[in-house]
Amino acid sequence: MNDLFEGPALSEDPEGSSTLSRAERRALREERRLAAKRRQRALVAVLVAVIVIGAGGYFVWTRGVEYFGSVDVFSSEPDAPTDFTGPGTGETQITVSPGDVGTVIGDKLVEAGVVASRQAFVAAYTANPDAAGIQAGTYNLFKEMKASDALTSLLDIENRVDYYFDIQPGFTAAQAIARIAKHTGLSEEEINAAIADTAAAGLPAEAGGNYEGWLSPGVYQFGLETTPLEMVTEMVARTVATLDTLGVAPENRQVVLTKASIVERESASAVDEARPLVASVIENRLEINQKLEMDSTVHYIFGGTSDATTSSEQRSSDNPYNTYVHKGLPPTAIASPSEQSIQAVVNHADTDYFYFVTVNPTTGETLFAETYPEHQENRKLYQEWLSSQ
Repeated sequence: MNDLFEGPALSEDPEGSSTLSRAERRALREERRLAAKRRQRALVAVLVAVIVIGAGGYFVWTRGVEYFGSVDVFSSEPDAPTDFTGPGTGETQITVSPGDVGTVIGDKLVEAGVVASRQAFVAAYTANPDAAGIQAGTYNLFKEMKASDALTSLLDIENRVDYYFDIQPGFTAAQAIARIAKHTGLSEEEINAAIADTAAAGLPAEAGGNYEGWLSPGVYQFGLETTPLEMVTEMVARTVATLDTLGVAPENRQVVLTKASIVERESASAVDEARPLVASVIENRLEINQKLEMDSTVHYIFGGTSDATTSSEQRSSDNPYNTYVHKGLPPTAIASPSEQSIQAVVNHADTDYFYFVTVNPTTGETLFAETYPEHQENRKLYQEWLSSQ
């Protein structure tokens, strides 16, 4: 038993038995006072507990009603993403950029009002094995389309309203033509025939009729009515504009582009800061009439390799692009250089370097040397990197 609801029994004599002494009566009154105080504290504690439990119960109840009211507890399937029923109304356009993944395309479609939610489009994208074949470009679509219908429309080349492609720095002219062919549906032979008139394409006379190095890297967007000649004209014009902006005189354009193309291919795995130094090596060798001995010019003849090296047989081939055999620059550029590589040639570093090697293609670390023995030591580091792969 406890004294929560019970205390000393009440008697008709509030002071207790008349037989108690005065001290005993005072003790009895004190005991009754303390018992009443304990009962009061206990009642307050019980009241607080009831309030707390009640509030907690109310919170759980209201949240539970809110949750279970929005969930089908008998369904084993997750809620379907919001989707339009289609077929859609009112035309709109969206542009798919190179490298766009399903989520990015979904966001663009939602923003244009084509699909109801990114989740619906991603679900359709994941379910369709052909989805990765969506090409970069601008498409005519309807607003409020079913997500799967929007995906089908993006896979249909007939919905394209333009040609959209990119030319990467380091592309050869042949690679650029192949990229145009892929996106226009024309054959490479048809395109080469269309651009045979180099003057009509705006190719400067100093190019000697060769497009190599003159087809500027970058992203291109053309209307469906654009001809291959007009596309190539735009590429050449961008290169001329870059050279003009950097103050390259017309009579120096071909030489600058040729040097820059070598810098581009030799610096493909190097950090950007190495480009002016690579350009300085080219200048230093040309100044003393030393062979350039660049693997990149040999690769232009035979194609590249996974480790960027060349064989002794390739290096001994008698070809005007083989800078291991012939002194000076090759007869043309060997690729389309980026603006950074052109700048590196125009503003090359002032060094005494004659050698360089990218010792770690993963990080782009490139070491330069003034003497061949120093270069040999640097090459050992590259060989160590190769053996670790």
